Amino acid sequence: MKRIIRAGAVVAATLLSTKAPALQIGTEAPDFTVLSTVGEITLSQTLEKGPVVLALYYADFTSG
Repeated sequence: MKRIIRAGAVVAATLLSTKAPALQIGTEAPDFTVLSTVGEITLSQTLEKGPVVLALYYADFTSG
């Protein structure tokens, strides 16, 4: 559980600290690799299996 929270915090901090412009609708997301409970996941490899929905839930695993 702590590993998931730590990974989420790293992803959130990375996304919030980047100076990259926001993507516009229809723009392809840049390729990236993240840690998950099943190991590393790379967007380009996951897209080969079919469509992907990216979601970030800031309040997961919190009391608020």
